[in-house]
Amino acid sequence: MKHFTFLLAAMLGLATALQAQRLTDVHTFAQVPSGLSDAEAQMMRDASHESALEVAQRGGGTILFYEDFANGFDGNNTVGAWSAEDTGGGQIWQHVDVAGNGFYADGTASGVQPPAGEYSTNIGSLNSTTSDNGWMVFDSDYFNTPIAEGYENTEGWITTPTLDMSNNGSVVVTWEQYFRYCCFPYAPIFLEVSNDGGLTWVTFDGHGTFIESANSASANALTTSVDISCVAAYAAEVQIRWSYLQAAETGDGYSHYYWGIDDVTISENLVADDLTVVQVTNGDVYNVFEYRVTPLEQAIPESDGGLLAGVLYRNAGNANQDETVIIVEILDDAGTVLSTTTENIGTVLSFANATSCPANMQDTVYIATGWAPSEVGNYVLQASIGSANEDASPDDNMMSKVIVYSDDEYGHDDEGDLDVEFASGESDIPGLFNPAGFGNYYHMHNEGSVAYGMTVRFGPSAGGADLEFESRLYTLGADGLTASPFESTYWTYDDDWTPNSLNTTDIVYLPFEDPIELSNADFYFAAIIAEFESEAQLTVAGNSNSDTDNSTGDYGLTGDGDFVWFTSQTATPAIRLILSERVGVDEIANMNGIELHQNTPNPTNGSTTIRFELTQSRNVSMEIRDLQGRLIDRMEQGQLPAGTHSMNYQVDQLQGGIYTYTLVADGMRLTKKMIVH
Repeated sequence: MKHFTFLLAAMLGLATALQAQRLTDVHTFAQVPSGLSDAEAQMMRDASHESALEVAQRGGGTILFYEDFANGFDGNNTVGAWSAEDTGGGQIWQHVDVAGNGFYADGTASGVQPPAGEYSTNIGSLNSTTSDNGWMVFDSDYFNTPIAEGYENTEGWITTPTLDMSNNGSVVVTWEQYFRYCCFPYAPIFLEVSNDGGLTWVTFDGHGTFIESANSASANALTTSVDISCVAAYAAEVQIRWSYLQAAETGDGYSHYYWGIDDVTISENLVADDLTVVQVTNGDVYNVFEYRVTPLEQAIPESDGGLLAGVLYRNAGNANQDETVIIVEILDDAGTVLSTTTENIGTVLSFANATSCPANMQDTVYIATGWAPSEVGNYVLQASIGSANEDASPDDNMMSKVIVYSDDEYGHDDEGDLDVEFASGESDIPGLFNPAGFGNYYHMHNEGSVAYGMTVRFGPSAGGADLEFESRLYTLGADGLTASPFESTYWTYDDDWTPNSLNTTDIVYLPFEDPIELSNADFYFAAIIAEFESEAQLTVAGNSNSDTDNSTGDYGLTGDGDFVWFTSQTATPAIRLILSERVGVDEIANMNGIELHQNTPNPTNGSTTIRFELTQSRNVSMEIRDLQGRLIDRMEQGQLPAGTHSMNYQVDQLQGGIYTYTLVADGMRLTKKMIVH
C-alpha cells in the first residue's frame, strides 16, 4: 500500500484526469509485432547479467531448491519433474538443449532453435549463467508463425514439483530471464504460487525491474527476485509456476515474441533487518511526472510545500522494522546541505507479515520538503532510511539523484547518459521508413509560463534525404493524445544536425511559429513527428530504461493499421520544452558583444541585481514588463562605457508572478524572465 504524506489538492484533480487518460491510451490501441533492429538485438545479446545464485544468497540466504534445466522438463533438482501447459496444445513451451535445439514437453523436437518466430529470429539465446546446458522458452512467436496464416492469443505455464517449505519462514524465488511481448504495454509475465497442492494460486508480477512496454526487449539476462513468503512460508505443499497470461488490464491481445527462463533458485532469507531505498523521485511519478531539468519559474514555491520528494523503499529482511524514519536532504553542487526533512513512517512489515498477499514489492512515501531553489544550478536530492533495528546492509539505505533548475529548459532526459536512439521503422514499401514521432509530457505547477519552442538531440542515423517533419505542442484532451489539439511548426531536416554518435549529439533549437501560453489546468505533450513515409529516417537520442513516470510517447502502428501515440514506453527521448525566447546563434553574433545575465536572486521579493556586459560604449536602458507585454517600469542608464555593469531593482511594488526585463542598448534588445514572490 502506498503511503502518501503529502499531495497537493490541485495535483489530485489533474492527476485523476491524466491517470484515466493514460489508461484510455493503453487500452484503446494495440501495437503490431515487429522485428528488432540488428543494433537493438545486439545490444540485448551484449547486456550483462548477474548470477541468480548470487542474488538469492545476498544476506546469507539458504538455498532450498535450484534448477538449471540441464535435463529439460524432467528436472535437474533432486525433487522431481516440471509440468507444462499451454493453449497451443503443448506446442509453445520448449526446452532448449545444449545445441540450441527446441523440444516440447512430450519429448518431440520442434525442429527449430528458439526463439524462432518471424519477429524474434535475430535475438539469439538467453544469456543466463548456465544457458550452455539448457533453458526454457515460451515461444509464442514461433507458434503464431507465419502471421499471414492467422494468429491467436496465447497462455501457458511451467510448474515446479511440489515443495515442502514447512520449516521455512522466508521463501524468495530468483531466476534469470529475457522476454519481449506484444501487443499492449502491461507485461503478461507472472509468477503464480500455490500452498494447497495447486487448488488455488496467488499471482505475483514477474517482470522485475523491466519498465513495462510493448515491443521492447528486456535485458538479456534480467535477474528477477520475488519474495513469496506471504504464501509459501511454513507451507508443506508449495508449487510455483511461471505463467504467461493475458494481462488483467486488457483481457487479451498478447500473441507474439518469447519468454526465456533459466537458473531458478528458491532460497530462505535469513537476514532479519534490511531496509532498502529503491528509488528517489523529484515529484509524484505515479500520478503526475518528474523532471530532471525544471525552469526556475516552474519550481514549486515554499508556500505550496516546495520540492516534493518521492521515496520508494522496501523491507528486504524477514522481520518487521520498527520506528522507521526517512530523511530527505537537498544539497548544492558543493555538497552543502540546504534542506533536511524527517518523516516518521512507523513499522514497516516484512513480506511474510504483509497485510495483503501478494505483498507490494515496495512502498512509497511523498514528502513535502518546504524547499524551493533561489537560483539556477545543479542540486542533489538525497534520501536515507533507517529504523530502531540495526540494518544488516546499510550501504543500500541511501540513494541520491542530481536535479537541475534552469533558466528556461523543461526536460526529463539526462544529457550525460544518452545511450539509445529512437528511430522510425522500415516501411513495407522498400526503401522507405514509416511515420514516426517521439515526445514527452509536461505540466505547469505555476501559472504564467509561455512556451517558445523545444530543443531536440537528433540521433546519428537521422536524415540522409529530404525529410519533412513537425514540432508539435499538444494540449491533452478527453479523447486521448492522438486526438488532442496541437500547435505545429513545419521543418525540413538539416543534415548538419546529425551527430557522429550518441555521445556527440548537439542541441537543436526548434522555435514555435508563435509563443504558446501555458496553463496549470492542462497537460502538454512536446514532440517531433514525421507523419508520412520517407526515404530518410527520423531519430532522436535518449536514455534507455528510464521512463518510470510514463511521460514518454512514441508514434507507432496499431493492430488496425493506424498510426497513433503510445504513451507507455521504457526510454526517454532528449526533447525539452523551452519557456523563454531564445536568439539564434547568428543573431547573437550580430549583437556585437551585448550580454544579459539572469537576475539574482531569482525568485525575489525585495531587491534583485541585474548584470550585463558591453564590449563598447552604448546608450542603455532597462525595461520591466509583465507577461502580457505591458510596460511596468523603464530605467534610463544613459551612455555606459564598455565593461560589466549591474543595477539593483526593487520589486516591492510588483505583485507576485513572472515578469520580463529587457536590456535595450542602442536599439538592440535582449530579454530574460524574473520571478517575484
